[in-house]
Amino acid sequence: MEGKEQSCLAQLCWLVGLIGFMTAWQLFEVEEMFTRVLTKKELKERYDYIIVGAGTSGAVLASRLAEDEDKDILLIEAGGDPIHDHNVNVPAFADIVRGTEFDWNYRTVPQRFACKGHVDNVSVWPSGRGLGGSSNINYMQYTRGNRHDYDGWVNGGAQGWGYKDVLPYFIKSEDQRNSEFILTVFHGFGGRLTVSDVASSTVNKIIELVFKEIGLKKRDLNGHNQFGWSPTQATIRNGVRWSTYRAFLRRSREAPNLHILTHAVAQKVIFEGRQATGVVIKHEGEEKLVRANKEIILSAGTMGTTKLLLLSGVGPRKHLQDVKIPVVADLPVGENLQDHVIGDGVDFFTPYPGVSYTVARSENFASSWSYSLFGTGMKTSPCFRESIANIRLRHQPPHIKYPLLALHIVSNPESYYANQLNINDEVWDAIHSNPPSREGFTIYPVLLHPKSRGTIRLKSSDPEEDILIDPKYLAEDVDVKILAEGYQFARRLVNAKVMKEWEFRLTNRRLPQCERFGNFTEQYIHCHLRHITLPGHSPVGTCRMGASGDPSAVVDPLLRVRGVKNLRVADASVIPSAMSGNAYATQVMIAEKAADLIREKDSVKPIKDYFKHLLAVKHKKFVEDDDGQTVMTPATETGN
Repeated sequence: MEGKEQSCLAQLCWLVGLIGFMTAWQLFEVEEMFTRVLTKKELKERYDYIIVGAGTSGAVLASRLAEDEDKDILLIEAGGDPIHDHNVNVPAFADIVRGTEFDWNYRTVPQRFACKGHVDNVSVWPSGRGLGGSSNINYMQYTRGNRHDYDGWVNGGAQGWGYKDVLPYFIKSEDQRNSEFILTVFHGFGGRLTVSDVASSTVNKIIELVFKEIGLKKRDLNGHNQFGWSPTQATIRNGVRWSTYRAFLRRSREAPNLHILTHAVAQKVIFEGRQATGVVIKHEGEEKLVRANKEIILSAGTMGTTKLLLLSGVGPRKHLQDVKIPVVADLPVGENLQDHVIGDGVDFFTPYPGVSYTVARSENFASSWSYSLFGTGMKTSPCFRESIANIRLRHQPPHIKYPLLALHIVSNPESYYANQLNINDEVWDAIHSNPPSREGFTIYPVLLHPKSRGTIRLKSSDPEEDILIDPKYLAEDVDVKILAEGYQFARRLVNAKVMKEWEFRLTNRRLPQCERFGNFTEQYIHCHLRHITLPGHSPVGTCRMGASGDPSAVVDPLLRVRGVKNLRVADASVIPSAMSGNAYATQVMIAEKAADLIREKDSVKPIKDYFKHLLAVKHKKFVEDDDGQTVMTPATETGN
């Protein structure tokens, strides 16, 4: 009997030890203790390739170029290594990381047509800083956009970037965890970037019934057709944010031919004539010049790459002359700035408990242990972005095959606070203070294809100065009209049967600044959206890709900066126009394709050959599907 008791005690101790180890592995991130601090290498005078920016695109590009062991690569990054930061790793804590050392904390210039309720009419623009860049602070949503987006690139002169050209690169990098999606031709598995479904939530169960009632189909938003809705797919693996640093760069960080230099700011590209030969960096308080034998590739993001090119004398002649920078190439760098626009959210409140996800709730005992032991629970939510819907406009022109309007569903009716968004307290409080319940969710309308075009400019020739970001939000009336349609669509959902069963209601509060336009009239909603205007976090277009002779293009289809030699750009700034989804997945694709262009390889040939076979036999997987649904929302507009 005594032996049996000792055996049971031993088993119990073993179980307790196992649970303790699993808890420590997640809670105290034991795994990261085995990830060494970056080896400090001596900076050399020359490298074959210099990559500026280790962000979303740069991390991917450096990892791929390092596969050629005979090539020497320097990767320059202004920020540090986020691998040991707990908040970066937890998906639910994305908003906590913003505003920290891992965020550039950009701000726009005062907006004339939007942000009227913001402090100084200024919008806050988070942008990642550190290894992995914005993939460390974004909401991890994996949306590629629409195939017509990429075919539009080709029509604009970017040959080789059509949907059939880029899809293999999406597939190459993807490690899709949805077993149904893997069976289609649109997804890959075993790649480096893990993509998974968000865990089932009460909000998504309710939303599914709401959309079913109005006839909006559940779809793979990265498949045949983007009109419909889907639970969020996010770059999360085993409950941890799977940034491009984790997915790509971390496995290459100790490669002998890759030198990762952190806390180093690129200040200028050096030209000899029109040939880019080196980069001036500021590191540890000193300016240093590093030379490139082959090429310099800028992957510093839309803001960073634009700033560096302008400081280097590549940009609009008049602007460069105004800030007293010698002109190397007269190109429209900094023009064509576009960003999605997010309207103020429509908050839905219910008296029933257990609906909302919040950071505080994710920190309770049960949720924390679930995350620590199994990598599950509220902390795995991509900052509570539970689902996405793309809807057709009531009068969408038939020739426009891609969505112009999206809805983002967030499982928290208090997902933002005024100071996060730089909004005046009295404006924010008029709508969002003292909620009738802590339970519910919010729907944000998102303008995907703004007509408004903005700019990025330098204040001066001083690299330490902030840049002047002017997205010109809602400068075109059509933009606010489309956004208002999304806002009205969301409000009408309160009349759906399941919403009434859960006793959801709106507050119907109105901004005092807009009350003169009536009770949620079209004019009132326009005024409301011009006062509370949120950034879409997908700025693109300032180094637009186009045909070699196109005067509106900055880079050609090989991503080479026009008019100079040995200089390329590989990040979101080359995207010609705003996407039908955020730019995150597209930036990974651009880096994958850029690596092939630079290495003069075709790493996706097996995927292309498979597609050719399917097309040859007219396989049903490639049947065109432009099923543009007509969706009817519940007829009554609350508040009218």
